[in-house]
Amino acid sequence: MQTFRRSVGRLLPAVLICLCLCSLVSQAAETHRSYLAALESITTDDLRQHVEYLADDELEGREAGRRGGRTAGDYLGRQFGQCHLHGAGVDGGFFQPFEPNCRNVLGLLEGSDPVLKEQLIIVTAHYDHVGYGTKRNSRGPVGCIHNGADDNASGASALIELVEAFDLLPEPPKRSIMFASFDAEEKGMLGAKYWIAHPTVTLSRVSVVVNMDMIGRLRDDRLILFGTRSGYGLRRLISRQNEEVGLSLDFPWTLKANADHYVFFNQKIPVLMLHTGTHNDYHTPRDDAELINCPGMNRVVRLAFRMVYELADRPEVPCFRQAAGRETERTRRRLATQKVTVDDKPLRLGIAWRLDDSEPGTIVLTHVVSSSPAARAGLRIGDRIYQIAGRDFADEDQFSRLAKTLPDPLELLVERDGQLRTLVLYIEAQPAKQAAKRTGDELGCLRSFDFPFRWKTICWRSSTAIVLKDSLPPAARRSAS
Repeated sequence: MQTFRRSVGRLLPAVLICLCLCSLVSQAAETHRSYLAALESITTDDLRQHVEYLADDELEGREAGRRGGRTAGDYLGRQFGQCHLHGAGVDGGFFQPFEPNCRNVLGLLEGSDPVLKEQLIIVTAHYDHVGYGTKRNSRGPVGCIHNGADDNASGASALIELVEAFDLLPEPPKRSIMFASFDAEEKGMLGAKYWIAHPTVTLSRVSVVVNMDMIGRLRDDRLILFGTRSGYGLRRLISRQNEEVGLSLDFPWTLKANADHYVFFNQKIPVLMLHTGTHNDYHTPRDDAELINCPGMNRVVRLAFRMVYELADRPEVPCFRQAAGRETERTRRRLATQKVTVDDKPLRLGIAWRLDDSEPGTIVLTHVVSSSPAARAGLRIGDRIYQIAGRDFADEDQFSRLAKTLPDPLELLVERDGQLRTLVLYIEAQPAKQAAKRTGDELGCLRSFDFPFRWKTICWRSSTAIVLKDSLPPAARRSAS
């Protein structure tokens, strides 16, 4: 009997551990099912219905402070009220009024983590437009109703669908989310500026702001994401969430003060703006609901859901990056077109790269040698490498060591236009002595420009990448001082 008891005593901990593991797996599976159900609740028909209401002639172009604008605000307030949101406006309601006769519409979904719920993700889309248009805000003809279906009934409709999707989750993500539809954006971002001056939640709680402005004209699967350089690692985060959606993403470097998110950037908060591009109907009476690409808009909103959920649920949020305010497309072009000279053929992967300080643990390819293993695998200049052989790397030194020592073939996780792909590099193995005999003391060298403003010479002897020189050209030396 004692032997039996001892056996049971030894087995009991293992049984309890197995039961706990089974419970955790079951909970994770249920969470995933709930997540997918919320995602699937975002439908093309619902988006079309919201756009058609907000961009109807009856609302007379939703001018801030006018009857049509008030009607649009009431519609958003009703949609928020049908979900389990707390009012984040004045006196616990959904509205924050401000002069002249305008209102922000604000709702709060409280996070599930007792500590992280004090942090806040703001998801926003302005709901006003320009009414009948004026010479100042219309591209003509003025005096006709400007329905603003794309600008920005599309973003406001997306916000409603996101509210409803997050409301379906049995447990919200760890951080709290404030859904904010600001008024009077077309009059100079007045609603967002008023909220910053009179915040209805403590401003220091705000971790990231995601803005949706003109997302109804998706063409060629191309979505523009402004602001990814305002927070460290945002591009990689978004690209991972895009795996199931498959959009072609454009990440501009220029961040302009032309939409509500910029008001938050000025407060040193990381920002993102989703945008499908301008068009000939922008700020004209022709921007009507029938021209909205609702299926494309559905894909954009589902990506937005994935992004917001990830930001709200991950252990840490990206920190603010001040340099984003000084960078432009000219900066990007200068780096992309910087001349790279090859003195001899690199003998391992056949690539040279630069770092991008906005994306830690990433290298950006600046050169791919013709007929090299990298070229044969399909790597291109501008590709970003996130992993090697399934491993993250902290910096370029670690990447170089892994590239040198890991066995053939090598798998690289590569991002191109926001889409992740795994490329396999087949490297012809050769004994070290033979390689040394062939190459002697010859070196293959690449001259590359490394952000911010630093020249870097990368050289190969056999399969080893060696940084030989790190220097500042005179003009860049002045810029960096």
